[in-house]
Amino acid sequence: MRLNFKNVMLMVMVLTITACEFFFTTPEEYFDRVALNTNSISRFGGQYFNTYLRYINGGANTPDFNTCEKYLRNNSIATVVANVKKIKDLKPTKKTKPMIDAAFDLYAFVLKSYESDHLKVAKMIDGHAPEIDINFAITEMDNKSYDAFVQKYNKLWDIAEAYANDNGIEVKKMPF
Repeated sequence: MRLNFKNVMLMVMVLTITACEFFFTTPEEYFDRVALNTNSISRFGGQYFNTYLRYINGGANTPDFNTCEKYLRNNSIATVVANVKKIKDLKPTKKTKPMIDAAFDLYAFVLKSYESDHLKVAKMIDGHAPEIDINFAITEMDNKSYDAFVQKYNKLWDIAEAYANDNGIEVKKMPF
């Protein structure tokens, strides 16, 4: 092959294209990582502890989850951290940035509550505090943060449902 400008440019383009790593994230992957994974935090506040008690009373306690604090740390907090990492691994686009920002806001809020108010209640449950004290702490927590949680959760899902609709993604709602 004779090298001329046209052939050299063609070779440069081929080498450039093959040397680059192309990543294409589908709309479904954005939706799953950013919105769908928030199903893991849909139980918040008092609902969180009702779910935990059903889980533990159903005989599903293992050494990693045999206390409320361990369940909170090893399951719930770990899941939030993992889900945030999955979102950080995405490259935001003009269309996905609002959904991603809303998810980060929601996860930051939930993580803060898990590490403070939820942890306080978990320790009370593990310490066999009187039920009236536990219920009071849960009510206090719900009064403090449940409305803000719902607002952040709904904001994300309003954005996510519009994104799903724009991208032909079928969304099935769970009855809560």
